[in-house]
Amino acid sequence: MPQFLHHENIKKELLNLFKEAEEILFLVSPFIQLSEEMKRSLSRKKNDVAFEIVVLFGKNEHNLSKSLSREDMEFFKQFQNVQIFYQADLHAKYYGNETKSIVSSLNLHQFSVKNNIEIGILLERKFLSLNGDKQLDTEIFEYIQKVIEHSEIVYEHTTKQKNSFFGLLKGDIKRKVTYDATEIVYQDQKPQANKKGYCIRTGLEIPFNLNVPFSKEAYISWSKWKNKNFKEQYCHFSGEPTHGETSFVKPVLPKNYSAAMRLQKEMFD
Repeated sequence: MPQFLHHENIKKELLNLFKEAEEILFLVSPFIQLSEEMKRSLSRKKNDVAFEIVVLFGKNEHNLSKSLSREDMEFFKQFQNVQIFYQADLHAKYYGNETKSIVSSLNLHQFSVKNNIEIGILLERKFLSLNGDKQLDTEIFEYIQKVIEHSEIVYEHTTKQKNSFFGLLKGDIKRKVTYDATEIVYQDQKPQANKKGYCIRTGLEIPFNLNVPFSKEAYISWSKWKNKNFKEQYCHFSGEPTHGETSFVKPVLPKNYSAAMRLQKEMFD
């Protein structure tokens, strides 16, 4: 049956959830700041290609770094399979691995864990149980999945290992960053670059980066559909109108391509 958690044991159970995660870990919290103890409990899985982390954070629409620090973002990016999402309206807190989950009032933030009076419910996934715990856990998990599906993806990294001879022989490991908008999240924290770029949707001046050719506001608009070939209106390199010749995958006009690539290499290599 569900176990009630109060402020004296919720930290212990949350750490147990981290330590016992072998296949997957869901972290849903508007504010995330991991303690060193939490990081140590997860670090053992950094190189595990069979382990996945899914993170959803929220709030602070105009400064997302207040909800998820750059330090913690970089920590999550070290794992082999990770998805990070943002939802402006998020207020729920949910933490789960493959065997248990916690629904709580607790933000995954050092201050909240150490100082606040919090409560929660621990659900354990006992597959042979005849009571309603498993059904309740499933309903909560399915709801969280729907929330994630309607949230904005910020970062995704996948790692696959090719196996052969019926899985008995381990093959090459293939790592791939399939989506990365972290520079948009943290661009206000970065020193201003020597070269200005231009938002390909609005024409406004922004830091030059071919991988981040939108302003924050334009990115939020674009991310609703995430059409990388959608026709945009300005050249990221020169700022001149393009009349639909640019897009997320082609943010500069052909005549500026060589110069833009040289600048990108000079600034970021």
